[in-house]
Amino acid sequence: MTISEKLNLLQRVITEDDALNRTLDKLLDITLAQYREKLEKYDTALRAFESRFDMQSDEFYAKFESGELGDAMDFFEWAGLIELRRDAQQKIEQMVSIE
Repeated sequence: MTISEKLNLLQRVITEDDALNRTLDKLLDITLAQYREKLEKYDTALRAFESRFDMQSDEFYAKFESGELGDAMDFFEWAGLIELRRDAQQKIEQMVSIE
């Protein structure tokens, strides 16, 4: 069953709009909490890289993207964490904007 089919099924079987709304609100709250938890984990990992290399993540990312730092595996991991953090932050902002 696709996501659309599941949402349509919920809409058909939960006949009260208020009950469906509460169900979806709970799902959004859980999802928001999960992304906030991910964000905390990413922040902790990014602080470790910043401390280790004595450089802020935004400065590192600019240098990494311009090819100034080389191809060390740690740099790819750091860049990946920055991108994951940006994605999580963006999703949090989307969910918070509808609250």
